[in-house]
Formats: sequence, structure tokens, C-alpha cells
Amino acid sequence: MVTRASFHVLLMAVYVVLVACGQPESESANGPAVAAPPGAAVQLPVTPAINAEPVTHYFFDVYGHSADEITALLMRAKATHDNLPESLQGAVNIAMVLHGPDVAFFASDRYDEYRELVDLARDLDTLGYVDLKICAASVRNRGLDAQRFPSFIEFVPYGPAEVNRLKSEGYVRL
Repeated sequence: MVTRASFHVLLMAVYVVLVACGQPESESANGPAVAAPPGAAVQLPVTPAINAEPVTHYFFDVYGHSADEITALLMRAKATHDNLPESLQGAVNIAMVLHGPDVAFFASDRYDEYRELVDLARDLDTLGYVDLKICAASVRNRGLDAQRFPSFIEFVPYGPAEVNRLKSEGYVRL
């Protein structure tokens, strides 16, 4: 589970990983590559092991955050997506598994209060970048009606079980 203290650190790590993975080979973090003069040492890029698949699927286990914190996470995810090369924009996916009190932010009867959060999540879902998953058990435990949530939200029976499923499918925790 992501704690409030580690939430922002993880968010920055996501940004760094996604941006670093998305740089074309002909560019460095400081701009276009410049040919080294003859005889100069050449620094080779670190490459993954042969046949290693690049990581493109990540997940957040979200519990106990404020609406502002979740909105900030989604805004950073949007900024990261927008800065990825087009070739990676459709390849990288982040699953956000919300459980506990956080699920209430997405209830339709609270839309006016959390419009920015819900609309941002919907937009990221439409891009195929963030897949919002909400724990049905948490919805029931809070007396909320699962039929009164936006249609882009995927309900999973139990949040912690979904986290374990994602891990078993090779998703990397952020």
C-alpha cells in the first residue's frame, strides 16, 4: 500500500522512469547527441539484458489519500504522458487500484464536488494511459451504489486481490 509519505516520491520515480525509457537513442537528457572527437572515451548506454522486455505496465495501490492528492497524481500522470514520445504513448499503462475511503470521490452524487478529479481520470482512461480500478467491497462497505459510478471505471471484487493479480501479470508497483 502506498503511504502518504511515499506517494510523492513514487510519483517522481514514475516520471523519471517513463521519461528515461522514452528518450530516443539519438538524444541524451541534455539534448541531441554530439559525436565524440576521435580518441575520446565513449560512454555506452546501459541496456537491458538480451530478450528483456521493457516495462510498460505499472500500478498504484491507492488507499487513504485526499482528493487533492489523487488529482495531483493524475495531473502528473497526464504531464508524463504528454511528454512521452508518440511511440510510447499507447504502450505505457498505469493501473490505479483504489480501495477504502478513496472510492467515494468517484460516486456520481459527488461529481459536482470532485469534477476535476473525475474528468481527469476519464480523460486518462480515454487515452488508454491510466486504468482506474475500484474495489467493489469498499463501495459496498461505504453504502455506495456501484451503479452510480462513471462507466469508465472498472470494478474489481477486492482491491488487494487485484493488486496481487497485477503483480502476477508483471505489472510493476509505483
